[in-house]
Amino acid sequence: MATYVLIPGAASGPWYWHLLEAELRGRGHDVVAVDLPCDDDSAGPAEYADTVVDAIGDRGDLILVAHSFGGFTPPGV
Repeated sequence: MATYVLIPGAASGPWYWHLLEAELRGRGHDVVAVDLPCDDDSAGPAEYADTVVDAIGDRGDLILVAHSFGGFTPPGV
């Protein structure tokens, strides 16, 4: 099965995805709901992308899903 990487929008956290996360897990997928460094004013696109890469670890078969401002992060991943 696939690994869904769920990237929240600005000022949101991984909880934003809790309903979708449960549904995907129930269908047998792996899910990574990322906690972006929104509280760090010095964090920019590179730090956001690094956070996602670190959260993914060595998983493969990835599907990145991003909401709102989080949509700027996948290209750096």
